Amino acid sequence: MSVSDVKKYIERKEIKVVFIADDVKNLTEFGIFHNTTFSLMIAAQELGLRVFLTETNNLKIINNEIVSRFDEVVVKREVSNHLKIISSSELSLDSFEIIFARKDPPVDSNFLSYLQILSILPPHVLVINNPCGILRANEKLYVFNVPSFIPITLVSSNKKEIIDFLQEHKEVVIKPLFHKGGEGVLYLKADDDFSSTIDESLSNYQRIIVQKYLPDVMRGDKRIILFNGEPVGGIIRIPKPGEFRAHISRGASFKQLTLSKRDLEICTALKPFLLRDGIYFAAIDIIGDYLIEVNVTCPANLYETEQSIGKPLTKMLVEWAVKLSTSCEELAVNNAKS
Repeated sequence: MSVSDVKKYIERKEIKVVFIADDVKNLTEFGIFHNTTFSLMIAAQELGLRVFLTETNNLKIINNEIVSRFDEVVVKREVSNHLKIISSSELSLDSFEIIFARKDPPVDSNFLSYLQILSILPPHVLVINNPCGILRANEKLYVFNVPSFIPITLVSSNKKEIIDFLQEHKEVVIKPLFHKGGEGVLYLKADDDFSSTIDESLSNYQRIIVQKYLPDVMRGDKRIILFNGEPVGGIIRIPKPGEFRAHISRGASFKQLTLSKRDLEICTALKPFLLRDGIYFAAIDIIGDYLIEVNVTCPANLYETEQSIGKPLTKMLVEWAVKLSTSCEELAVNNAKS
């Protein structure tokens, strides 16, 4: 189905798309312009889809049916007036053609139960990303699918192993496995007083990932957006002065990225794993020549990448989702006939 066919399909068939997200109603001015979920909602509305919103705590199972309280909404990029609720009703999740599962970490019991509920939806309902794939794909550990492209890395809950790693490599970054946005990410040097810092990290997170520090991060880390395993664009995120974490929410600036041969090799190596797990929309982080993270739960920076490369990526993703949902629908019809 071509882009023009997708548009015709949208025009003749009422398509309902739901966003499961916990942070959209209370967006700040920054979020209205930078939140990827909100950008996707804007794009879906502009394409003529009916847009619905719910939060993870609303999901429930009644009489063997997954239901939730949904708000049908109209959205616009206007501070203090970015979302208007048209109507609210309790609906079955399998009444929607497309579901964007957009809950942010931390990955805790609430997060896991929400994914497990979504994982039992019938196959004709397209969920982006596939909840079983998200359950499988820890964002920090997924890089081990392509170990030749990652920096020297330790994952451990053992303090001595972590200290030995730090002493060997002199400078490291430690990260929790189940958080986002640079939370709990720390830079350590071998000649610092680091013992209490490691104790605190292990106390808070039990098991942590430790990587050799890559000085290239100060020149920016690369955020590359992938649709169905294919890179569609990227940005370089440059930390603000005095900060090594290159998150835009932490004040980093950004500029357009020209993908290198190495970047493309990393994307190619990752693609079969992303396709295997139904990770239709991913954002990977690369520092220098090394893959650091594969973001699958709620990939961000789509708006910034779109602004940098001059392509309507949000509309492209929603159009692609519509196209894929028709295949899911046809599969369900064929299965019913057989």
